[in-house]
Amino acid sequence: MVRLQNVTAKRADRITSDEEERQRVGYEIRTTFSFATVNGEPDFRKAEVKVADRPIATMRYGDAAMIWRINMGWRRRRHQHEHGFPLDVENGYWAKNPAAEDNDQEDPMNQARVRRVVPFVQDSRNALAFELEAAQGVKVMATLQGALKQGIQQIYQLEPNELAVDPLPNADERRILFFYEASEGGAGVLRQVAEERTAIAKIARVALEICHFNPETGEDLGTDVCAAACYDCLLEYGNQPDHRHIDRQLVLDLLRDLAQATTEISGSGRTRVDHLDELMRMCDSQLERRWLKQVHESQLRLPSHAQYLISACSTRPDFFYSDANTAIFIDGPPHDRPDQKAKDEQITLSLKDAGYLVIRFHHSADWNKIFDQYADVFGQRKGA
Repeated sequence: MVRLQNVTAKRADRITSDEEERQRVGYEIRTTFSFATVNGEPDFRKAEVKVADRPIATMRYGDAAMIWRINMGWRRRRHQHEHGFPLDVENGYWAKNPAAEDNDQEDPMNQARVRRVVPFVQDSRNALAFELEAAQGVKVMATLQGALKQGIQQIYQLEPNELAVDPLPNADERRILFFYEASEGGAGVLRQVAEERTAIAKIARVALEICHFNPETGEDLGTDVCAAACYDCLLEYGNQPDHRHIDRQLVLDLLRDLAQATTEISGSGRTRVDHLDELMRMCDSQLERRWLKQVHESQLRLPSHAQYLISACSTRPDFFYSDANTAIFIDGPPHDRPDQKAKDEQITLSLKDAGYLVIRFHHSADWNKIFDQYADVFGQRKGA
């Protein structure tokens, strides 16, 4: 596999009617992704789409997810098991496509230096993975993919090239619709789709209208002008490989369900930034906020709770790691007084007797040394 970073394109002076056919046939592109992680913690927000109490779909949104797009070769290649393209590894020239009629006649390739490679690109983008609760066939998923994409574009006023969507794991087995903001910097709309309670319902209603249905009654308003799909609804230049699958009639019931759905954020899937903000709001002092900021900037594991009450010991540590059963105390200057020191020692002994690990961060101590000493609790410090 070869990552493409710097490439040079040659201008095509003659574009014929075959160009659309080439777009329709195209390449076999496989997409894969990974949400950002910090010390093994996935940084994404999970949301459930429900009608009443019945789950319909699950969404996972992440900022700056890493996306890989891998070109396995022409869809209509002679040998399906043969992946990639021949490349002159010395000067970087690709072999010409045997199926094309207007190949560059000045092909400078030396066959002795040719290797078959699979090119890929990678980038980080805001991404949303949409997965239905009930598995659906290729035709339903291909149609839903087009309908939701068009609905998002219309609701958030996006150009078609600002939003991309790929089926995962591949075009023949579509379990997840993977949306990502294709334009540089992103428009920030996918976060709204995942977080707003009624966003999916609004998108589905617009998608019904785009598919020539009355969103209230489900009445088919396009009987005379559109059978399965048309360029006024779901067909577009960019989704030509899916044209044979798209049939608006197949998603009527599904879109009507989504139009009545609400989105509920799952606390376990909130992003690291959201969790940090919540912890910051619960801090009692600037020293606690400074400690949290250092944890975040060092890419250490954030505590699960702030001001967590341990009723058995009648104490409330500043922070708590539930999975490590660890209480964290941030001791400012008032803790230097002898009477307060005695109280702190009593609290520490009580917690230890109850089976808790207690870690104290004195205001004048080297906090990084303490982080490194308890790496099993905090994780590996960035730069350590």
